[in-house]
Amino acid sequence: MRTPLAKNIAIASNRPGFSANGANKLITTMAGSPAYLLRIAAHPVGASLCLALGYMVLCSAYIILLGRVTARESWSIEQLHKLELLKGLVLMLVTGVGYFAFASYLLKRIAAQQHYLTLLFQSVSDGIFLLQVEADESYRFLCVNMSFLNMTGLSEEQVVGKQIDEVLPGTSLALVRKKYHAAILGHKTVSWDESTSYPAGIRVGEVTVTPLANKAGKVDQLAGVIRDVTERKLAAEEGEAYSRKLQVLSRRLVEVQETERRHIARELHDEIGQALTVMQLNLQVMLESPYADGLTLRLNENLKVIERLLEQVQDISLNLRPSILDDLGLQPALHWYTGRQAALLELKIGFQSDPLDQRLDPVIETECFRVAQEALTNVARHAQAKAVTVELRREDGQLHLRVRDDGVGFDVAATREKAVRGASLGLLSMEERASLAGGRLEFNSIRGRGTEVHAWFPLKWQVPTPEFATHEPLDQTDSRPAGR
Repeated sequence: MRTPLAKNIAIASNRPGFSANGANKLITTMAGSPAYLLRIAAHPVGASLCLALGYMVLCSAYIILLGRVTARESWSIEQLHKLELLKGLVLMLVTGVGYFAFASYLLKRIAAQQHYLTLLFQSVSDGIFLLQVEADESYRFLCVNMSFLNMTGLSEEQVVGKQIDEVLPGTSLALVRKKYHAAILGHKTVSWDESTSYPAGIRVGEVTVTPLANKAGKVDQLAGVIRDVTERKLAAEEGEAYSRKLQVLSRRLVEVQETERRHIARELHDEIGQALTVMQLNLQVMLESPYADGLTLRLNENLKVIERLLEQVQDISLNLRPSILDDLGLQPALHWYTGRQAALLELKIGFQSDPLDQRLDPVIETECFRVAQEALTNVARHAQAKAVTVELRREDGQLHLRVRDDGVGFDVAATREKAVRGASLGLLSMEERASLAGGRLEFNSIRGRGTEVHAWFPLKWQVPTPEFATHEPLDQTDSRPAGR
């Protein structure tokens, strides 16, 4: 059974235009062997026979000459002369046959390896080429493999023996010459990516060129490899385009969500909140009526229910969209929110901020506030912390938000894995919000030593847009006493 590699070699050897000549050139160059050795290796039996016959002729001449010298010295001993001559001929035949067998074996091995390397050269999927370095920064193609021809859509006659100006398009020549020159001067391998138009179409390749020096140390040839990454590049571009579309869609969904939250918060405040306030006033008037003696208990119970409803409506309205974020901006909103959460959770929450020259872009304000909101919510639910610090800083042209606590900490990798499986979306939600605003987010946590949520955003200032048009401020001040 043939291996996949053997099948590829067999297929390559049957391709139209397959020639070992170019591979021989590259193999000879890379191995540093004279070309005549490969020509001898191409005919191992004939070469071995010629070598053996030559060896036998030399041995025969030596034996005859030795016999004549011996005969001159002892001409009277004819038998001895013939015996020595016979022994020499037998030795010559035995050693000649042995030499022939050994030389034939070696040359067959060389020929097999050379043929194997030739087939590998032709069957490899990457394009391979060998260039001759000539005067005036001229380069000539000495050989190419089949993958190079398939990649470019050129024939061997259109490439081998031609200058690079005759093969490569003019738009690529400047870059190619620059890279070749760098490889020669630095005696080092040079790699780059390029997009080139060939008869086969526009191809994107990862090109690697290695200089080959002669015995004098001068670079006279360049060996190159081209890996066709056209399909991979196209797939990556399609993936990026799809990702951009998803990001635009996600950003639009978040904007719609925030607009809807603002609308619902307004309705809760303006409609339901005011209706409950009217009911509260009416009940208080009824309590003061002289006819309410028997209804005092029930009226007081109703007043308490309405007070709780007003508080719940106020909480829902504030959590949906605090009007202070739209009216005054991110810094005042975070200052108000941290104070409110400190009173509600009985936590020590400190807020520190660098001054902001003007209002930030509404998207950044919203997403930064939501990240801080989610982080403080996680602290309240899981951290068991006693102190929290919220920082808003301007660093290196970016806006940095840090929320630190002294709680129990958590395993970030394990929690993220659970979030990917859908167990908890808090971490992924914060990361997505930071990404939608053009920022990044990271979690640093150690068991028993607390957690830091670090988000950073581009420092973009406000530009009025229809989605975030200004509106009348809402009176959403939290009127509940501290500690509730």
